[in-house]
Amino acid sequence: MKRTMLFLMLTMLIALFGAAGCRQAAPGSDNFLATATAAAQSTNSAPIVPGTTVLPPIAASPTPGVPATIDPAAPLAGSPTPTIDPAAPPVVDPTAAPAVPEATVAPTPETSASGEIIHTVQPGENLFRIGLRYGFTYQELAAYNGITNPAVISVGQQIRIPPK
Repeated sequence: MKRTMLFLMLTMLIALFGAAGCRQAAPGSDNFLATATAAAQSTNSAPIVPGTTVLPPIAASPTPGVPATIDPAAPLAGSPTPTIDPAAPPVVDPTAAPAVPEATVAPTPETSASGEIIHTVQPGENLFRIGLRYGFTYQELAAYNGITNPAVISVGQQIRIPPK
C-alpha cells in the first residue's frame, strides 16, 4: 500500500513537472551554479554566492504552459465550464427532436344513449391515465371493455367509459 502511494505520488510529480525538470543541473554542481548565475544576471538580480540556494524565476520555468503571472479575473484556459452570457438568447438546435411531445387537442368524448362515454385513445395515453381522467381504475376500464392485457392499447382505439 505504501509503495503504491509512493509510486502514484512520484508519477504525479513527474507528470506535473514533466521530463524538462530532469534536464536541469543538480544543485551543488558546477553546471548548476553557472546556470543559476546566468539566470540571475539576466534578471538583473544580486550575484550568486556559492553555498546559497537559488530558485529560478517563474518566467524561466521549464514547465510549458505555466504563465509567469496569473490574472485572477481571466478565465481558465480549457475550463470545463463555459461562461454563458445571461443576456444572450438561448441557442435552439432546429434539428433536435422536441423533448416533450406536442400537445394534441383531445377530441370531445362521445356519449351514447346508455350514458356511457366513448373515449378515443390519443398518442401517449394509457388506461391508467384515461381512468384517472374519468374517475375509474385501469382494471375497471379493462374489465368493462374486455381488454385482456391493460398495458396494450392502440392509438385510435375506442374505450367505453361506464356511466357513474
